[in-house]
Amino acid sequence: MTTQAHAPLNLPQGGDESLPTYRPIFDLTDEELRNFQVTPLSRYADIKWKRPITTPGTGASCGVIQWNMELFDGSRLDEPQHAQRLDWARKLMALLLHAPSDSIPPSPSTMAIYRIAFQRLLSWMAENGYHRPGEFTHEVIEHYIDDLPRFLLSNRDDDSDEEISISEVSVALKILPYLWSERHGLANWGIPVPQTNFFYGKRIHTYAKQIATKAMGWIKPLPDEVSIQLFNKAAWFLGEPAEDVIRLLDVVRDPLADSAYEEIRVPISARNKHGVRRLPIRKGESARLRRAESFLSSFKFSTVGGEDRPWHEPLDPEITRTIGRDGRKIKEVHVRVRELLNAVRDACAITVQGVSGIRISELMGIKAGIDAATGLPRGVRIEKSVTGLYDIYLLRTVIAKTKKGEPKETDWVLGIRPTGAPNEPLAVRALRVLNRLFEPWGENARTDRLFLALGSNRFLPLKTTSLADAESSAIREAMKSFITSWVDLSSLPDESAHKTEDNDLVKWREKKGDNFTSHMLRKSWAQFVFAVDPRLTPAIQMQFHHLSLAMSDVGYVGSNPNLGTTLKAVATHQRNLLIFETVMGRAPLAGKMGTQIEAQTRELAKEVKGLPTSDAWQRVIQFADKHELQIWFNPYGQCMPLQTSEMACHNRAGTPQVLRLAPNDATRSPTMCSGCDCWILDERHAHFWEKRYLENWIAFKRAEKMGMAGNFRVIKERASQAKKLLAKVGIKVTHLDRQIAQELEAEGVAA
Repeated sequence: MTTQAHAPLNLPQGGDESLPTYRPIFDLTDEELRNFQVTPLSRYADIKWKRPITTPGTGASCGVIQWNMELFDGSRLDEPQHAQRLDWARKLMALLLHAPSDSIPPSPSTMAIYRIAFQRLLSWMAENGYHRPGEFTHEVIEHYIDDLPRFLLSNRDDDSDEEISISEVSVALKILPYLWSERHGLANWGIPVPQTNFFYGKRIHTYAKQIATKAMGWIKPLPDEVSIQLFNKAAWFLGEPAEDVIRLLDVVRDPLADSAYEEIRVPISARNKHGVRRLPIRKGESARLRRAESFLSSFKFSTVGGEDRPWHEPLDPEITRTIGRDGRKIKEVHVRVRELLNAVRDACAITVQGVSGIRISELMGIKAGIDAATGLPRGVRIEKSVTGLYDIYLLRTVIAKTKKGEPKETDWVLGIRPTGAPNEPLAVRALRVLNRLFEPWGENARTDRLFLALGSNRFLPLKTTSLADAESSAIREAMKSFITSWVDLSSLPDESAHKTEDNDLVKWREKKGDNFTSHMLRKSWAQFVFAVDPRLTPAIQMQFHHLSLAMSDVGYVGSNPNLGTTLKAVATHQRNLLIFETVMGRAPLAGKMGTQIEAQTRELAKEVKGLPTSDAWQRVIQFADKHELQIWFNPYGQCMPLQTSEMACHNRAGTPQVLRLAPNDATRSPTMCSGCDCWILDERHAHFWEKRYLENWIAFKRAEKMGMAGNFRVIKERASQAKKLLAKVGIKVTHLDRQIAQELEAEGVAA
């Protein structure tokens, strides 16, 4: 039986005036309701409902609901446009506190959870134009559930790169079942209620688990068209531009300040000729600025990469810049040096985070300094790979986000190199540059962190300034500024090659990178580990290729669960993208499993035909999740083990069926996989097969000239197989045949 909330009115009843009379809460007049003691500490009309906390160790804020809460669009719930939303939300909470259908009111310490639950649901309702519970049809609730990954991720206020957790989704769904369970009380209050029970026979946790799983991969990597330009520009900055900026920091070091004399140019005749005179050094701010401006005006920037002019224009101390509302003028040179330092710092930050998978919070935890014993940046060490073929560069830094909430240290792979090779990974170069960049302030810094806060002043601080460590929010904003200032996105097309929504690159072109968030770097890292993009500069390409080797040869993903989660999320996204592009007719598939996927998705292709791209994308995700499809990626294709008994790599190893949870890296090879029932190839892996065709056909033709063709039948078959696979995914080898012919002709071998 449903209990009813009553209000004591202390009115005479019969002959005993000492007995108060009670009425249901929804029968109270407006004035009576306003004064109703909804909690021991609050009246119904109060903007805050407070309950005394009874759980030891729980903060008082946990027992509070604020009805002027800020919604995700920046408005407040007590503003006029939300009047209906606020009205039913208050009344529903009052029913839960005083007349819950299950007779069990919420505990005092959960009030804050209800506040968050109302905030998420009401924010979504405001965004989509819904006002009252009666509007929640089966379709509307499905829309809310399907939209939760996007809605929750896009409205995080900490720019978190974490995936959506089950508890996060559970809170977002918390209010919905009450719209049905408390429908009689709400209806008695005159509030329209839903007509069907969406959650009949189901628990919130079931939906939350499904949504959290689906959300893996929702945070998309940077589009290739953006990331290629971004990483290439960041890598470019770590060369001569970084060296120039470090030399520019003599304006901070002021090497003449401790000298006895300085040489200055002075006029020596009426014809305005100048000479050099040795004068005693002058002290004070004006003298320091004069020395700085003299140094900057004569500074010569380097020429980069064979260009015919320096990468930056000369600095002119006579040019001024107007700043502030008061129109104050300052000299351009000082501001520009600060901007150039910021650019190098941001390029380093983007490089380290983008090629290691590290979070922004862990990036900010890196220690400053160079280890005297190893000569490496502090926190960096080298280990040998299992095979002994590679030097693995690892960075140990603090993980800020852990399950217990306590910071702890863990390792991140910065890159690897062949043992004994002279070149260091690009991320290590970035750490070295950062140490040199902040060197002028290191001695007086109030922190041992690498990234220092340079303050909000447009000028560089003096070397005597005591600086604190930088905040991650400032570095995130600085990364956006780097893209806006240095990465030219104006020539981007309207759509990326692998779009999942229409006109997906327009916002990048128009916002000039202002829509960038740092967690995109983490996802891009995982994406590039799956498949190295050949359009990247050699340094970046080598970096990601080596990271791929580190994953397989060393297994550092297994020792760092944070990277494993990210890889799993991107694998989910890449799985969805593979099926999506097949369904949309953009990417033909090769391989036995590729043929099966094309056949099994023909009906789905008919369903999504004519839909907007974003709607078609959602249908594909639902299809992939429903069938629990899993894909493992490598440089030469994908494995979708729907038929584990037919997995060639496990058949070779004799693996029991119950242990065939993933491909066997110890036995798999391009030749074996290409004949396996579980193998798929699409155009994203064409680079591997183009190279395989090129190398094997040239090797066969050389052998043929030497009269050894019979011994190279396997090589010829590999070339033939590569050519057929490329043709199946729509890649012609005409350009490769020309390259082969030129190379063989130079050697005197007939093509």
